[in-house]
Amino acid sequence: MKNILTIFACVALLAFTSCESKKEKEEKAAAIAQAKADSTSAANTAALEERRARIKRERDEFAERRRIAAEEKIKAGTTYKDAKGKTVYYKSDVLPSFRGSQEELEQYIQDNVNYPSAAENDRVEGTVFVDFVVGADGKVRDVEVAETTSDEVKQNFTEEAVRVVSNMPTWTAGTNGGKAVDVRVSLPITFQLEM
Repeated sequence: MKNILTIFACVALLAFTSCESKKEKEEKAAAIAQAKADSTSAANTAALEERRARIKRERDEFAERRRIAAEEKIKAGTTYKDAKGKTVYYKSDVLPSFRGSQEELEQYIQDNVNYPSAAENDRVEGTVFVDFVVGADGKVRDVEVAETTSDEVKQNFTEEAVRVVSNMPTWTAGTNGGKAVDVRVSLPITFQLEM
């Protein structure tokens, strides 16, 4: 009987140790999984911040290059004739403005851009530079994509950028010598995935 009790005690001790070890293993596994998740989350955040910085840097570089090119055009002449023979200014005394403010323009774009699902699935981000004319009547016309930060951006966002700009409400027209005139405008639209 003493042997049976000893065997029973050993089995109970083994079972207790085994249960404790199993619980410890589960806790350790959970701690490791949490550490991996935290590490992955930190890596994702760092990657996102790096991607945002790259997109901003690309946009700024393209915008600066486009600004210099526009200045060269202005040196050659301040106007051009569009397809209908109308005079369009590259620069006017008072530039056209979106009704409201710059913040309202940004809000309009944010509210009206539909991120293409293929681009979202492929995690494509970047900037599209859209050129258009704000007529003397304040209406947007002659909308075209002038440049993009990559071929992938061009392929995914050109159509959406043109749609958003084409559907803009009437702007306040630019003026030259106090008279409303047609003015060419360039607008960068940056497509970024939400965090």
